[in-house]
Amino acid sequence: MGLIFKIIIIFITISFSNLYAIGTQFLTFPESAYDLAIGSHVSIGGSANVNPALIEPNQSFPSLYIDSGHWYGDIKISGLNYIHKIGNYNNKLFLRQAEITDLEYRENRPSDNPNTIFAAYGFSLGSGFSFHNPIGKFGLTLSALYFTIYDQSSSGFTIDLGYSNALNNGWGVGLSILSLGSVSKFYQEKPKLPTRVLAGITKEIDINNINNRFYTTGEFSSLNDTWKITFGNDTRWKQIKLLSSYSITKHTSSISFGSGFVYGRFGITYALRIGSQEIGIPNTLSLSFLLP
Repeated sequence: MGLIFKIIIIFITISFSNLYAIGTQFLTFPESAYDLAIGSHVSIGGSANVNPALIEPNQSFPSLYIDSGHWYGDIKISGLNYIHKIGNYNNKLFLRQAEITDLEYRENRPSDNPNTIFAAYGFSLGSGFSFHNPIGKFGLTLSALYFTIYDQSSSGFTIDLGYSNALNNGWGVGLSILSLGSVSKFYQEKPKLPTRVLAGITKEIDINNINNRFYTTGEFSSLNDTWKITFGNDTRWKQIKLLSSYSITKHTSSISFGSGFVYGRFGITYALRIGSQEIGIPNTLSLSFLLP
């Protein structure tokens, strides 16, 4: 029975299914409500979580971002980001976590109650920076990684690289390579990092007092050897923002919605995603603060 149990745990953790596993796959989960609503976009106006070249404090003030939500399979996700300026560099300090706290171990006989309940979680802590030069913006993020399930754990590090540039007539481009690095063995196998390559474009259109940004991003993941195409829209009118996106892969598709508002130094955004797999509705709430 002990051997069967270990085989099950290895399968759950190393297979990296979107529904059940955390493993290194938690690095691909949308971290904030903004990311969940518009998708993973690396061009101008996109997300610094998927392109470190987009790290930039809001209005030259230090910014604090707090994220909390649920992913597929009732995986709880949370994050904390602090962005500030150091000389000519924009710096980000961050931590993020994903966890399942109610995994059950049962024997191969009917039972009302599990033999035991255990947790699995992934944790990342790191820092990144971006800077301008005549050909655009460049960014780099370095983070320490740790994840565990039952009584086994693995650790390592990841490196993210990014580039972005604003072109003429409201166009922008971006490129990033995420989750380069290495992790230690888990049981008898070494987990694979979900290395991703993303490239995208932005088109900004202003109509009266309404600002619109349209995004298109292509993503390739080495872990699943698949492509994903995401279309996103960010519409802002005064302090109100409306967000949406549509993503498609070879086997699945999803649509996301979000909204938020800014009042003085405080901002709030909420988003949810509906997928073709019908295995839950991920949702995230994000708060932002401009610090003195």
